[in-house]
Amino acid sequence: MSQVFGDRSRNLLLNGMDPDDYALIKDELSPTQLVFKDVIEHPGEPIDYVYFPEEGMLSIVSRFSSSRDVEVGVAGREGMSGGHMLLNDRFPTYATNVQVAGYAQRLHADVLSQAIAQSRRLHDFLLRFVRAAEIQTASTASANGRAKLEERLSRWLLMTHDRIIGDRLEVTHDLLSTMLACRRPGVTVTLHMLEGRGLIRSNRGHIIVLDRDGLEETANGSYGLAEAEYKRLLGHDFRLRGASRRLPTPATVGA
Repeated sequence: MSQVFGDRSRNLLLNGMDPDDYALIKDELSPTQLVFKDVIEHPGEPIDYVYFPEEGMLSIVSRFSSSRDVEVGVAGREGMSGGHMLLNDRFPTYATNVQVAGYAQRLHADVLSQAIAQSRRLHDFLLRFVRAAEIQTASTASANGRAKLEERLSRWLLMTHDRIIGDRLEVTHDLLSTMLACRRPGVTVTLHMLEGRGLIRSNRGHIIVLDRDGLEETANGSYGLAEAEYKRLLGHDFRLRGASRRLPTPATVGA
């Protein structure tokens, strides 16, 4: 399905809301930068704001200790942070970091709570995203438990590529080893293997995707289920394709 952006925002949840539901929050949305490595949710601390990314990517990270982090989910323009708010829980279990810099529309958590209390339709709509995120997390657990490193790395590259403009991913080997809960040398060897197959170009601090189809084949079924379920639940394919990878930034809400 081709990507169609409305006048509200590049965030697909904001664009997909019923006009009456969007009216409940639109005056309280504020554009904000997503700065790489910023932590927008801390485990066990009540959140003040939820974020609807328009560009960039958030990473949900489980922290076993200071040296044992693992990524359990990601969200970009297809979603939001603070999905647990929709389940009447203001306290996050995991940290949420900015993995890819960009910008978002920010909304105070109290405003969201009031809006979903007023509109069952809005609550149900956003819960469909929560369900899609739950499926993504389960798929990540499955991949981490059963897939080979080359399959898991290909999946991660595809998921990030889905959510960015262009084909260049700003990422280091150290970051990949943290996100995939594996040793850095293993990441380096696997990247060289993918590069040798012509699927990517790996340089210091960034990776360029050259062959998506090849990466999907290498992912060996670990990628695609969560994306298909998002389409089933929300009614469209959120992944950037073709010309939509180069769309200009729209006017911010309220401009």
